[in-house]
Amino acid sequence: MNLKFSLFLLVSLVVAGSNFSPALAVEPSPAATAASPGEFALEPDSKDHGDERKEIETFLSNIETLWNDHNLDAVMSYYADDYINNDGLDKKAVTELTKDFWKTYPDAKSSSKTKEIRIDGNYATVESRDMAIGTTAKEMPGIGTKGDLNSISEGQLYIKRLGTAWKIIGDRIDFEKVRVAFGLARSLDASFSAPEQVKSGKAYSAKLELALPQGLLAVGSITSQALKYPQPQPADLWRQLDGSVLERVMPANGNNRNELLMATVGITNKEHSALMGIAFLTRRLNVVPNAQEEAGEEAPKTASSDTKTEKAEAKSEKSEKGDK
Repeated sequence: MNLKFSLFLLVSLVVAGSNFSPALAVEPSPAATAASPGEFALEPDSKDHGDERKEIETFLSNIETLWNDHNLDAVMSYYADDYINNDGLDKKAVTELTKDFWKTYPDAKSSSKTKEIRIDGNYATVESRDMAIGTTAKEMPGIGTKGDLNSISEGQLYIKRLGTAWKIIGDRIDFEKVRVAFGLARSLDASFSAPEQVKSGKAYSAKLELALPQGLLAVGSITSQALKYPQPQPADLWRQLDGSVLERVMPANGNNRNELLMATVGITNKEHSALMGIAFLTRRLNVVPNAQEEAGEEAPKTASSDTKTEKAEAKSEKSEKGDK
């Protein structure tokens, strides 16, 4: 039960109690009297768990140092064997993803800013804002430059004391944006916007906006697919941008799986005879259960099932092909 629901329930009980008849009133017992502010607090004192906080801060600093050294075995030693994150990835998958990431971006470095540490017995939650930069190992064929990586995310790290050591048992990413750009696209002014959360099966809009230099044109696509490992390569349907904007309306999947949104944009000359730059902009879409589906009721017919999702995607793809 989350805090908001707990407070709503508490308020409901208080309101219901205010309707009691005076004839039913009884003298409260000493055990029912309210506790003084010093006896009970909704939020723990930031000075509590001083030793544990120092341990966790050291723990986080060590992981960042080892990650930036690309020491895979040492980094993964900080993960519990039964680790799993909110995308359903386990320790083995994260190990392979990290290995592939460092192979693609051999100079990748990350930095993290801790926003809050909450400690409850042998468990702790760390809220942070994380950034990463790097350069691709290989040049993009036809463009002749390596790609620049910029990434930013926010989320929670869940850790547990196992014996004398803290281990990562899970994590959750609430917000994430990544950009990889080659050639002229490295200096391209581009934004990719979409909601951070959508109900399962519901339609949403994703928009790519550019500020193109004079004399250049852009082609691009917007795709979406459920996050999983290994992640399949999305099928791009290129189309010329209408001015400097490309927008697509899509349905979220009906399986409550978080999604990866990707906008791909290519910069060409006026004749479309030369690709002068390309950028990949991705962001996370957190898909949450539809309340009606959770309650066992029939969901609205508007893109609420996998069949509706597939039809909507097929219709969107057909429309894109017609616009090309």
